[in-house]
Formats: sequence, structure tokens, C-alpha cells
Amino acid sequence: MKNKITDFLIYHQPYRVILKSIRNIFFPLKYDNINEKWISIEVSSICNAKCIFCNYKLGYRKGTLMDFSMYKNIIKSCQNMGINKLGLTSMGGEFFLHTKAVPMIKEAQKANFNKIEIHTNGILLYKHNIKELLTSGLTDLLISFPGFEESIFLEIYQTTRFNDFKKSITQLLENHKQLKSNVTIRFEPRTYLSKKQIKNSVFYKEFVLKYISDKIILSDPLKIFDSWSGEIKNKDLKKGMKLEINPIKSLYPFKKVNLCYRLLTKAVKSNGEVRICNCRYDSTIDTPSDIFCIGNIKDYKNLSNLILKNQNKIKSLQIDFHNGNIPKLCKNCSFYVPVNYKP
Repeated sequence: MKNKITDFLIYHQPYRVILKSIRNIFFPLKYDNINEKWISIEVSSICNAKCIFCNYKLGYRKGTLMDFSMYKNIIKSCQNMGINKLGLTSMGGEFFLHTKAVPMIKEAQKANFNKIEIHTNGILLYKHNIKELLTSGLTDLLISFPGFEESIFLEIYQTTRFNDFKKSITQLLENHKQLKSNVTIRFEPRTYLSKKQIKNSVFYKEFVLKYISDKIILSDPLKIFDSWSGEIKNKDLKKGMKLEINPIKSLYPFKKVNLCYRLLTKAVKSNGEVRICNCRYDSTIDTPSDIFCIGNIKDYKNLSNLILKNQNKIKSLQIDFHNGNIPKLCKNCSFYVPVNYKP
């Protein structure tokens, strides 16, 4: 009963925005150094879908694939910096579009990363060696999908490649069972469908269901979507999908603004630019106007050197945020997560 009440409050407006606003002001996360152990590396800013809830379709990004030698340099630098948790999820792209996707994961494993996580739409998995993928050091594979039917793929992900997705999932789950893999595979629906409707699809009932376990999980559908700081409108979505209402972030000037924990993270884009937020972007991305960009790794010896030489810029951004000078992109971002940290 308690869980049902909690779920109702979290997933229904206006309770959701009220609770998030209260959390933002009065209950920030306790700071620990976990974020300093994480690095996000985008190896592809190209995607093979045009999801209706994503601003990739607006064409702000320059489509690039990260050079493998650059990637190896970054991984080596991370190892020397004590970073051991890796996110290979793109800010607006598909990881498995990179032909060296699996070797990249293996490179991280060799560098002693103990957490390697990837978000993917799953369409291109079949083009890679699935057995190698599941033994590469990957720990978590999060599959974003709209449902297990061709029509919903076309409607929400705006792609005709459902059969490729189906082929990929078939090979993935069969190999996972055969290898007795410890990789956690989580299906994360982004859709207007209910979980019951997803489970009623033919592909789920006849194939996916028999593999569901503590390692292969079907999550509850995500039906509330971030607006990408105002870039996505309600008219872009389908009935049953809603935009997040932007919660209150501060009572400034009466109270200092809690720093967003994403400003304590580091992210490397596919073109070599390093950002202190890997969450959201607008039309300034890939331009000199992107205030979150602190430098390009091509201009430095390594990642450690870049961060060291730009500490003042990083600290200045964090202090400005804490003092109420919140960037426009952040003001409209519903992904804000407060942390009790004084820069």
C-alpha cells in the first residue's frame, strides 16, 4: 500500500513537481566523492533513430565518431586519476554505431573500471560479436525502447528498424543464457503503453518472457519526459506521454542554491571536448558559446592535464550556480539533482 501511494505521488502531477521542489530546496543529496569516480565518454554523436522526445532530431549536433586512439588516451588518463566507473552513453547518439564499440569496452576493462554502463536503443547489437560484448567487462546494458511491436517503433522512435531490434534482442538474450552472463540487462520502455500492454505483445510473450530474471529486467514505462530545457513541446509527444513540469530549484537570494550533482561530473564528447555536465544541451552545443565546455583534449597532453589547467573555470561555474547565477539551460532543466556541496 505504501509503495502504491509513493508511486502515485511520484508519477502524477501536481504532486510530482511539488515533491521535487521541496527536495530541491530542503533535502539535497549528501555529498560523497562518487561523482569524482565517474567519467562519461561519448564515442558517437550520431543516432539511428529520431525519438519524438529527444532533441537529437533538431540537428544541433555535428555527427562524429571518436577516434580510437583518443579514446585509449582518455581511458589511460582516467586510470591514473583513480576513475573506475564509466558511462558510455551518448548525449545524443548511439554507442553501437561505432565499429569499435566492443574493443572500447575491453579497453576500459583492462584499465580496471569496475562499472561500465551503456544506454542503447539496441537496434545494432546484432552487428557486433554478442559473446565478446557479454564478456568484455560490460556490467550494465540499459535498452531504451518504445515497445515490442513494429508500429510503436515507427510511431515513437521514428525508425523502420524494428526487425533489426528484434534480431539483436534475440541474439543478446540467447547468448546471455548460454554464457550464464552476469551482465545486467534492463529494458527501459519510453512510451505511452502500460507495462501490461508491453507484456501482451507477441515478441514478449513468445520470446522475451522466458529470459526475464534478476539479471534481465523489464522496468516500468517512462511516460513523463524532460523538455530538454524547453526544446521539446507537448505537441511533439503522443497521447499518454507528458512533459515534466520544471520544479523550483531555489529560494535565492534567501537561500544559496544547492549545486546540481551533474556539475561535479566530467564528460568527454565524441569530438574531444570536455564538459562538466553530460546531461542536457541546446543549440550552443559544439560551438564556442557552450559554457559547460572547459576545453578540448586535443589541445592537452591528457584528460588530467586538461582538468588541472581549467580548475578555475570549473570552480567559477560551480560558484556562480551556488550563488544564484544559474545558466539558462539549467534553469529550464527538470533533471536538476541537488547535492549538499559548497564549491
